Amino acid sequence: MSGLELFYRTKPTAAERRIAPTASTPVGKALRWMLCIALIAFSTGPMGAHNTGESYLYLQVYPESLGGRFEIALSDLNPALGLSGTEGEITEDNLDARIGFLHDYYLEHVKLSSEQGPLAIEFTTHEYLQAHDGFALLSFDLSGFDDVPDVLTVDYSVLFDEDPDHRGYLLIEHNWATGTFANENQIALVFSSGGRRQQLDLTSSGRLRGFIAVLVLGLEHMLFGFDHALFLIALLLPAVLVRGTDGAWQPVDEFKPAFLDLAKLVVAYIVGYSLTLALAALGALRLPERLVEVAIALTVALAAANILIPLFRSRKWIVVLVCGWFHGFGFAAAISGLGVLGENFGLSLFAFDLGIGVGVLFIVAVLFPALFLIRRVAIYRNLVLPVAAIVMILVSCVWMVERAFGLDFHLTKRVKSLLRTVSP
Repeated sequence: MSGLELFYRTKPTAAERRIAPTASTPVGKALRWMLCIALIAFSTGPMGAHNTGESYLYLQVYPESLGGRFEIALSDLNPALGLSGTEGEITEDNLDARIGFLHDYYLEHVKLSSEQGPLAIEFTTHEYLQAHDGFALLSFDLSGFDDVPDVLTVDYSVLFDEDPDHRGYLLIEHNWATGTFANENQIALVFSSGGRRQQLDLTSSGRLRGFIAVLVLGLEHMLFGFDHALFLIALLLPAVLVRGTDGAWQPVDEFKPAFLDLAKLVVAYIVGYSLTLALAALGALRLPERLVEVAIALTVALAAANILIPLFRSRKWIVVLVCGWFHGFGFAAAISGLGVLGENFGLSLFAFDLGIGVGVLFIVAVLFPALFLIRRVAIYRNLVLPVAAIVMILVSCVWMVERAFGLDFHLTKRVKSLLRTVSP
C-alpha cells in the first residue's frame, strides 16, 4: 500500500466510523491538518540505510582470519577536517587519488590489539557508496596474531576531536562463536567522544553487548533527539494544569488524577511509536523519510499550540497516538542505520524500543513531579508556559521548513553547542 493510499482509504468500515474522529470535531480537524501539511514533503525515496553523523567499523571473524571495513560519510569527513571547498576535498571522482590520505587517517585514529599485541590493519580494496552525500568504504585484513584472539581492544577516535557528537559503531558481520552468520550486522560496540577505548569479546558475549548497545542507542535517541523530546515536553508542561471555564490555566488540586491523565497520553504515545517502529523495521509499512521528518516537526508544533489554544478538548489520546505513529517511523529510520538483520533483528528491535521507552519514562519521572510542585506559581502559568509554547512552535516551524525543502539552518547543531557550553 502506498503512502497516499494510507492517507486516503475510501469507504471506512463501520468499526472505523465508530472509533475515528469526524472531520467536524477539533480532533478530526487537527489530524487532517497534520496529515495534509505533512504531505508537502512527499517523495518516493526510501528511508536511507546509512546516517550522517555516524561512522562504522565492520568486522568479520573467521576461525583463522580477521577482516572488515571502515565506512564514513564524506559529508561528515570533509567539513570536520577542513577539506570542504579546498583542493583536498574528497569526492567520488578523486577517491582513488585521495585514498592514501584516508588510509593514513584511519591508521592514526583506529588501533586494534589483543593479548598477543597490536594488530596491523592492511588495507585491501575501497569503493564509493551512493548514500546521502556519499560514503567511502575501506576494506582491510588484520594481521599480527597466531590464533584469532578471544578479546579485542579497540581504540576508535574517528572525528571525535572535531565533532564531539559524532558516533562510531562496531558491527559484527560474521562470527560463529557469537552466532552471527550471513552478514547479520550485529552491533557490538558504540564509540563516542567520552568512550573511545572499549573491549570486544569475540567468544560469547556479543549478544549481550549488542542488546545493551542498542538499548543505549534507543535511550540516547529519545533523550537527545530534540524533536521527540520536545513533543513529550509539550505534553508534560500543561499536565499539572486544567483549563478553567474562562479558558485560562488553573493548577490541579491532586497529584494522582493529573498523573493518570498524563499516563494515558504517554501510553498512547508509546503504543503509537512502537507499532510503526515494528512495522517499518519489518518492512511491512514504509513512508518517505522527508514526509516523516516534516510530520514529526509538525507534531511538536501541534502539541505546543494546544498549550496556547485548546485544539484538543476531547480524545487527546487519539491525537497523541497518531503523532506517535510518525515518531515510530522516525525511530525506524534511526535503527535502520544499524543494519540489524537475521536472527538478531528481533532482539535489537526490542532493545531499541525498550531504550526509547526508558527515555520516555525518565523524562516523565524527572519533569512531572517538578512541574507539580510549581503548578501554583503564577509566573509559571502566565509566563513560562506560553513562552515555552511559542519557542517550541518557532523551533518546529524552522524544522519543517528545513526538512520540507532540504535546507539546513544548523538549528539542532547550535542547540547542542549551546547545551555543551552551559553544561557543567
